[in-house]
Amino acid sequence: MTKTMNEVEPGDWGFFFGWDPELVSDLPTLSATYLDTNYSSTVPMIVIGQSGHVAWVNSPALTFAGIDENTDSPPGGTIVKDENGTPTGQLFEEPAMMLVMSKAPEPDSEEVAKAFVEQWRYYASVGLTTVTDLGYMPSVDTDAILEYLADRDDCPIRVGLYKMEHAIENNEKSRGVTQERPKAGCCPNTFGAVSVKGKMKKASSSAKSIGNYSDRLWEAGIKLIGDGSPHCGTAAVREPFMYTPLTETLGFPKAPGYGSLNMTASALENTVAKFHKRGTQVAIHCHGERAAEQALKAYQKVIDEFGTRDNRHRMEHLGLMTVEQISRAGKLNLALSFFVDHLRFYGLVYKTDIFGDRVNRWTPLSEATKSGVAWSIHQDHPTFPGNACPFSNMKTAVTRCTRDDPNTPYGPEYRVSIHEALKAYTTNAAWQLHREKDLGSITVGKKADLVVLSKNPYDVDPFELESIKVIDTYLEGRSTKFATVVTIPSTNINILEPIN
Repeated sequence: MTKTMNEVEPGDWGFFFGWDPELVSDLPTLSATYLDTNYSSTVPMIVIGQSGHVAWVNSPALTFAGIDENTDSPPGGTIVKDENGTPTGQLFEEPAMMLVMSKAPEPDSEEVAKAFVEQWRYYASVGLTTVTDLGYMPSVDTDAILEYLADRDDCPIRVGLYKMEHAIENNEKSRGVTQERPKAGCCPNTFGAVSVKGKMKKASSSAKSIGNYSDRLWEAGIKLIGDGSPHCGTAAVREPFMYTPLTETLGFPKAPGYGSLNMTASALENTVAKFHKRGTQVAIHCHGERAAEQALKAYQKVIDEFGTRDNRHRMEHLGLMTVEQISRAGKLNLALSFFVDHLRFYGLVYKTDIFGDRVNRWTPLSEATKSGVAWSIHQDHPTFPGNACPFSNMKTAVTRCTRDDPNTPYGPEYRVSIHEALKAYTTNAAWQLHREKDLGSITVGKKADLVVLSKNPYDVDPFELESIKVIDTYLEGRSTKFATVVTIPSTNINILEPIN
């Protein structure tokens, strides 16, 4: 709920998402002191960067979370402190951010349910029939919402979930337990705020997970975060980040900065082995070369020891993954999903302020094709400065240009054809989810997931791919009736009424 400062009541927090000095060049450098002085020294505030890997909080939020000079950074996260050991208000990575976020008030259940409905409607409107959430944190209440919406006859989308896990430390290997982390705290403990006329049921499990709930809602695997983000200098790179006025505003660690690995090699190997033996697919977030190397070595060691089990383990984002590393991934039959659409928004600023010429080898897609990898592309919504838009993403994969400059491709040798880009959204994506037998192509015996387009992508100039409109989207042969929507619908939605 949006309020003005005059409407703030005791117990309210300020929660802001999408801070992005890369796109808005005159934003100030944030800190607890800055937020206290310019906004509020009494109301706890959290400002999350667009990447989702960094946050800034004010002094009341630090106090509320019990963070002071004696508080150690949690495993996999960083509480930034000044030269005197005083927390600056900057927090890197989910374990540190959750120390504060888990203390914030939880949103109203009905608001959460409506948010799911409007987002799923939007996905259908741009032609998506199946999406994945690689940041799933189980909650009895959130799970109940998901299950209720997935059960509806007019559900517009199916969702594969990847449950967030933390690595198993060396001394915990025999016990098979993971690091403790703060409770996600994104939904209330009761469901009283949402009335569904007696039809709502409790989640199928006691906040453990969704499991394989249904054909439309299931856990596809688990997610580990190997390193950080290129937007805050925490991606584990081989060559240092540039240090410029912009990276200082973004809060990059002091030069020379190489980012950081969130797990030890042995902890990652232990965790991959645990889930590999269960037949569970593991997805590892890795942007920098060092993180990609750590993930590859863990997968190689586990497969050598326990054999291939068709897990189709995944690697996510892969901004600076090298050609040689992609080749090795192909030999291990890994599923690679690239975040190529960074180039559309950030190609120029990556070159001038963050990576220099390394931007030209950002997500070398053509090399994945050469290595026989069934690769996909994604937009990591919502930690991305735009709505999910498949044809925008495909345009970047085919042209490798920014949105403002169609004449300067970054790494033109790594461009792919529209055919390869379409495969990334269809047959390859289905294979990565172990759903190639019933999804991904128009074949007898598969589900009738269809998209009707205004133009044939094969006949459109690559720079005009975004002009293609989705006329209709069909899920299992049923029109979702939302394909004419061009913006996310209003939040004024009654979830008790039919979605269509």
